[in-house]
Amino acid sequence: MRKVFVILLISVLSITLAGCKKTVEKDAVVNFENTLKVLTIGNSFGIDANEYLYKIADDYGVDEIILGILYIPGASLETHVDSFTEDLTNYIYYKNTDDKWTCIISIKLVEGLIDEDWDIITLQQVSSYSGVQEKYNENLTSLLDIIDSNKINQNSQVVWHMTWAYQENSTHSGFGYYSNNQMTMYEAITDATQAKIDTRDDIDYVIPTGTTIQNLRTSYIGDNLTVDGYHLSIDKGRFAAALTWFSKITGLPIDGITYKPDGVTEQDLLNIKEAVNNAIASPYTVTNSSFLVDNDE
Repeated sequence: MRKVFVILLISVLSITLAGCKKTVEKDAVVNFENTLKVLTIGNSFGIDANEYLYKIADDYGVDEIILGILYIPGASLETHVDSFTEDLTNYIYYKNTDDKWTCIISIKLVEGLIDEDWDIITLQQVSSYSGVQEKYNENLTSLLDIIDSNKINQNSQVVWHMTWAYQENSTHSGFGYYSNNQMTMYEAITDATQAKIDTRDDIDYVIPTGTTIQNLRTSYIGDNLTVDGYHLSIDKGRFAAALTWFSKITGLPIDGITYKPDGVTEQDLLNIKEAVNNAIASPYTVTNSSFLVDNDE
């Protein structure tokens, strides 16, 4: 686990919630100005997208914020299904209820699912397969069935996290699926999302993080949004992802958001907001940035 994701509490005690599941009926429409409860089932790309989500929601004024991440490094859809089927305690469970990330190691998928009456549950494919359509197979259906059978809020929305293409000079082994070309990868991701996710009735909508990142790459920031060719940069990259999540999940305007992490300038903030708004408006098309010169340099 990378150091920037500060673990303030580590417990080796496993959550033992199985057998005490309580179904919660809630109003179908959530007022996200009052509450934001999001569970991410994924890998390190889910961590990238969540790091600043609490701070953004708090800056907006959301009253109750609960974030959870069920994390396995490099997990694919198949990994999550196998973990459930084999009853494995192979997840790290990160949780944030007061702007502090806590951590419990060695828990099961279902234990995270029933820990809260989540309003939003997000899924994603492992990044190397994100644009490989044949990898969106029966494992996706199985995972959706697992979630539906175990969630305690019957009105939880299941949402797809569309991830980003690698940096052009990335050395990630999965880049070979896309001829080591960023735009080839981006277009493969958007094509797969439209063909395999948008066509499903059991996924409510898509968070277009990948398009936000691609939009931002057309600005003065350029292709400098990762730390290693694929994980997002600690400041601009992760902040752009989290702002995309907040905007798409809540539908609330982001123009008034003032929070920005260290390393993000006032001009960066405007630039990122534009990239996010354009991604929400056109989730499968790159919109060129109007911020071509960094006036803060």
